[in-house]
Amino acid sequence: MFDDKIKVNLPTGLARIMDRIETQEHYTLIIADDDPIHRMLLNIHFRELNMEIEEVANGQELLDLFVKLNGKPAILILDLHMPDIDGYDVIKLMASNPEKYNKIKTIVLSGSNSDDLDKDWIHKYVYGFVEKPINKAEMIELITEAFN
Repeated sequence: MFDDKIKVNLPTGLARIMDRIETQEHYTLIIADDDPIHRMLLNIHFRELNMEIEEVANGQELLDLFVKLNGKPAILILDLHMPDIDGYDVIKLMASNPEKYNKIKTIVLSGSNSDDLDKDWIHKYVYGFVEKPINKAEMIELITEAFN
């Protein structure tokens, strides 16, 4: 009488993420941003991905979360300008110990224009860059690519 499966047309990027989540290693999405409103909006944007989402407000909280995750694969959405330990320092730390952080793919999220991000070293250690305000489709595409 009723079909058990309902077909939903998802954007291509989101459909690929959902397929990957169902068939591959589980990823945690980490949102590291000192602005609580930005964290809330990003969380709302990406709830539909059915990923575990963790939020942190500064670099120290992020380092504590890395310990808790214990090498578990993650996609990190990282604001560069945070109090305590900023995003630049987090990237330097991750670059200094690639074996420990090799399952974390970093997408830099910053209010800075791209000229501020024109640092050769940073491009070696991050997966992608997105400027605030974010474009949801662009973020989903980067997350999708990071899964592959």
